Amino acid sequence: MRNGERTDAAKMGDEVEVITAATPFYLEAGGQVSDVGVITALASGGQMQVVEMAKPVAGLIVHRGRLVQGALKLGDKVILRVDDERRGDIRRNHTATHILHEELRRKLGKHVTQAGSLVAPERLRFDFTHDAAVGKPQLAEITAAVNAAISANYPLVITEMGQKEAIAQGAMALFGEKYGDVVRTVKIGAGEKPYSFELCGGLHVRETADIQRFILTSESAVSAGCAALRH
Repeated sequence: MRNGERTDAAKMGDEVEVITAATPFYLEAGGQVSDVGVITALASGGQMQVVEMAKPVAGLIVHRGRLVQGALKLGDKVILRVDDERRGDIRRNHTATHILHEELRRKLGKHVTQAGSLVAPERLRFDFTHDAAVGKPQLAEITAAVNAAISANYPLVITEMGQKEAIAQGAMALFGEKYGDVVRTVKIGAGEKPYSFELCGGLHVRETADIQRFILTSESAVSAGCAALRH
């Protein structure tokens, strides 16, 4: 697609949508933003800067961006390269949301559940259910606990299993999310009693020390019974 119309070729400066047989780019889901990167044509050297991903219909993933070099045409063999540095920041922030979720439940009560999130390379926002404002002493305690979990350098164990099996083993599922019969699970910590255990399809670090440090910048009420923390 070029400028909203189907085309067999595009030149430098064109804004395009490109579909490939397969892609390593992560599509925005569950609050985690899409990957960005570059698509390069092997023969011509044509290069597209990917700035956004989209899924207009089930089973169809589209790369959106601009031709910054040369040209692309239908049938070109291409190399897709994700911005790994940016993705690394996203991984750290996503795993940090799982740790924050766990510490909120430990410090404020098991009634706390995730009500939304934003996981971007430069920051995270975590929305959660709670019936009162969180005071500064509690916020400081939660921040310290999150950093203690980071320093503990728990390994992350990611597996796929049946949804019923995962729930039976104690995996936390988010209310309102749709899950298939087979789900992806993320454990922080090894053994029969991990630090946390959730259903999640997003990107994560290999071990918690990769996050380095968590700094809480603000807390605010989003609506009655729901608050947001920002990092």
